[in-house]
Amino acid sequence: MNNAQQKQFFQQCLYTALRKLMAQKAFADIGIAELCAVAGVSRMTYYRSYTCKEEILLQHLDELFARYYAQLQSREVLTFYELSRSFFHSIHGEEDAFFEAVIQAGLASLLMDRFYEYLERIFALLPLRETPNRYLRSFVAGGLYKIMIDWLKSGADLPEAEMARLLTDFVAAGQVF
Repeated sequence: MNNAQQKQFFQQCLYTALRKLMAQKAFADIGIAELCAVAGVSRMTYYRSYTCKEEILLQHLDELFARYYAQLQSREVLTFYELSRSFFHSIHGEEDAFFEAVIQAGLASLLMDRFYEYLERIFALLPLRETPNRYLRSFVAGGLYKIMIDWLKSGADLPEAEMARLLTDFVAAGQVF
């Protein structure tokens, strides 16, 4: 195993251990020594990659977004409906219930800044009349963030396609894009 593969392996071990501990106790109560012991890595290994536990979650979020973005890029034509449906499918269909765990741990605010950054890239894929200014991007990121939180907290009570239709109808009615 080369250095890059080894680093990726240790980061995956730390993520898996963190998620396991998050299921057992409050995020704030998880110590670095305990996390490293469960992951089977040294504290030095931990500190080579991270300065805090939140960075482990953000790195995983970035990996999830990279997969989602690649999926969006592979489509020849991307509509707002398809983008929305794919978004809800991605957050609800995520294999280890990452988003639900982050919300339950009281760390949902970690997602907001990343949503804004991700939207920058997603807007570039959509056939928009004009590039949204920063205030509109903030509006969309904040709304999408809140909708996601509420939807997941309610147990994803509406199907993904229905959520996408609701967003599409809202955007069409307000002609936001």
